[in-house]
Amino acid sequence: MDLDPSAEEIAFREHVGRTIKERIAPRYPEWRDNNTTPREMFEIFGEEGLLGFSEADGSFRHTPWLQNIHLYRELAAYSGGLAIATFVQGNLGNEAFYLFGTDEQKREYLSPGIRGRRLFAFANTEPYAGSDASMIKAQAVDMGDHYLVNGSKAYITNADFADDIIFTAVTDPKAERPHKGISMFIVPGDSVGLTRTRMKKYGWKESHLCTLQFDDVKVPKENVLGKLGRGFYQTMELFNNGRIGVASLGFGAALGAYKHVYKHAVKRKAFGMTLIEHESKRNEFADNIARLQAGWLMIQKAAFEADRGRDFKQYASLAKLFNTEEGMRISLWAVITMGARGVIMPNPISDYPHDSLVSLIGEGAPEVQKKVIAGHLDDLLDAL
Repeated sequence: MDLDPSAEEIAFREHVGRTIKERIAPRYPEWRDNNTTPREMFEIFGEEGLLGFSEADGSFRHTPWLQNIHLYRELAAYSGGLAIATFVQGNLGNEAFYLFGTDEQKREYLSPGIRGRRLFAFANTEPYAGSDASMIKAQAVDMGDHYLVNGSKAYITNADFADDIIFTAVTDPKAERPHKGISMFIVPGDSVGLTRTRMKKYGWKESHLCTLQFDDVKVPKENVLGKLGRGFYQTMELFNNGRIGVASLGFGAALGAYKHVYKHAVKRKAFGMTLIEHESKRNEFADNIARLQAGWLMIQKAAFEADRGRDFKQYASLAKLFNTEEGMRISLWAVITMGARGVIMPNPISDYPHDSLVSLIGEGAPEVQKKVIAGHLDDLLDAL
């Protein structure tokens, strides 16, 4: 793996930095005060080509992961809420249409989606089916010319304002194994019988987390996304890809917290010297910068393998596990090191531990990542 970034990667990162500084930062205080992710943000990122894909002559190109990781890292270091909302649009919504959509569905949904003009949510999790995605209970019954959907979804980002919701439901309750009876669908967000409710939460503040209730919602047959009975497998493919992004979110939270506390430590005096001059604190800063370096290398490795079309899921799980766990530890250490300032509003450093906590859970809890990693121990040992 070449650790020198390509010219394209450097240009992409600089473009991300300029976009955040010039187009997001001036508007962000209002968004934060209103505790919201506005449509305006998606339109900005769409105009700047930062929603995961580009389009030319009717064909679509996936933004390489070695570039995308810079977007999520820089954005999460600035605002975890805006970062996860952007991730859901780009690498769950747009990605689902890119991977599984028909040509017609790509024209209808993906083309405006990558421009931020049509917004998506992805709904798989249910109140009693999270990490075990095969145990969902929502059902889509074949009624001849349409499906009739009943059930509920929970913890769905962007769902209350999404124009369209991609969701999974059981289409074959008699399948020999539960995961083989699940399919994926598209439904308009304003469908009759669909109730959307925003949830209160800690972490990723500006993003909207929602519950969905389906009560006899009609879904046309042409709104099946991908193949009937392949919804579980399609969901797992999206989650495997998405773990690189969530690892970057965890890393970004840790990086943002570290930068804030470092600026504090070189100025704040205690017992006649700055914090950074105390040997114990210098050791803590050294330990944590080493962890950040290790975490970023793991993310780069997963992105490198994914961009080359190789089996990368074990590297994505390694990166996600390490960076979200370390992100939580580093961000909490940063708040403690800030002292009372760390818990006084509006100091942004207090947001990072909450952001790290939800990144730890998203796209599969730590136990799920360990299960994936343990299944590839021989390969990982050989690679060493």
